[in-house]
Amino acid sequence: MNDFKSIPEGFKPIKSSSQFGGRNGPVYEKTLAGEDDGWVRGFLAEDKHCNAAGIVHGGMLMTFADIFLSRAVMEVADPPFVTLRMGCDFVSPAFNGCWIEGRAQVTKRGREIIFLEGQITSRDKTVMNVTGQFKLLRPRKG
Repeated sequence: MNDFKSIPEGFKPIKSSSQFGGRNGPVYEKTLAGEDDGWVRGFLAEDKHCNAAGIVHGGMLMTFADIFLSRAVMEVADPPFVTLRMGCDFVSPAFNGCWIEGRAQVTKRGREIIFLEGQITSRDKTVMNVTGQFKLLRPRKG
């Protein structure tokens, strides 16, 4: 298990399109092996991501969830789009120095709204389950 104080092999840093995302990173992405396997995003938990107890702050986990949910939206729609809603269920803590991963998939695509679900994991444990809804600012035609 390669999750403590190192970035796993195959992950490359993403270039954030926003200053907010850039300040909360770096975030990394890896394309998975199989054609239908997709991708996974991750970050290495640092002091700046954690509370005084050395646990990754819930706000950071929610920020990360928004980042990887957005990545899943880009699989089916072009920007611009905005987050309408995120539901987050915290399951277990993630700790300073640990590698954190997030994956998401589209569950429904409407004309203007994309529905998603995802999961954050660390050390082979679920940290957070997340659902989201994103609004397309330029709805598809037809």
